Amino acid sequence: MNLHRTYPIAGGILVAIFLLVIPQTLPILLIHLSTEILYFALFAVSFNLVFGYGGLLPFGHAALFGIGAYTAGLLFNHLPQLSILPILLIAALSGLVAGFLIGLFCVRLSGPYFSLASLAFQMFFFAVALKWRSVTHGSDGMGITRPGLYLPLLGSLPMGEVQNLYYITLVLVALGIFTCYFFLKTPLGNSVVCMRENEIRASFLGYDIFLTKITVLAVSGMLAGLAGGLFALFQGFVSTTCIDVNMSLIVLLMVVIGGTDYFLGPVIGAAFYLIFQDWLSGMTRHWWLFMGIFFVFVVLYLEGGIIELFKFGKIRLWISKSGNKT
Repeated sequence: MNLHRTYPIAGGILVAIFLLVIPQTLPILLIHLSTEILYFALFAVSFNLVFGYGGLLPFGHAALFGIGAYTAGLLFNHLPQLSILPILLIAALSGLVAGFLIGLFCVRLSGPYFSLASLAFQMFFFAVALKWRSVTHGSDGMGITRPGLYLPLLGSLPMGEVQNLYYITLVLVALGIFTCYFFLKTPLGNSVVCMRENEIRASFLGYDIFLTKITVLAVSGMLAGLAGGLFALFQGFVSTTCIDVNMSLIVLLMVVIGGTDYFLGPVIGAAFYLIFQDWLSGMTRHWWLFMGIFFVFVVLYLEGGIIELFKFGKIRLWISKSGNKT
């Protein structure tokens, strides 16, 4: 068998085995951290779909994450007869619709104007979540009652057990990431990269730039909405912190630290950010200072993100690359 195919397959199998045995080998706290890494990795992938592949920098991407989280939270509390999977599907669809609607207004703009317009929408949804206390409970947040999950072969799975939450999150995040990967392999996905490189040339080639941008935002919103729904399910609580500016900043840090030029860069960035944060916060309450210093170091000396470190010492990186941005 060709080594160019053997190494990626072998690496993928090892990673899959590692992810599957995490709940059986690690303590509860590390299982919690692993679950957080999973849904934040999906959130980071959704951001990089717009930023790394589409060439658009949304400052308000947390709006899509927060809409998914609030949608799931409200459905969990007000429609307890629904199972977990339909609720998470609706959360993903809510993110898709929100991404489409925001795109209708924002994609006509470019550069910093697009970034600020997306931030304006994020602040609008944040204000709704903060002020509509009869529904969202404002800054106090709202608790969530998790229903059980019935699977034909496994029976009823209680969601109070962190191991079950981990496996549900793992399966849905894997589906979301594979969906994004295969989307980028379609002709529409190729048009996204072409648009990023040169919009004028892409339009001359017959691509509908407006429709392409809206589609990218909608697909990204679907993934971010699913990540927000998983966040609500795992945390058992939703508040305005999941839709504020800080959440938009966090996902930006994850993607830039991991690397925007590679498809799996945001996944590595999310894992590194959360592990580094957990370690630093246990040592000092000023952990944000050290995180900021590291971010500056990455921007100055690791333009491609920490994923570029895997290329040192003649180590081949077997992951999909998005191409260099112009």
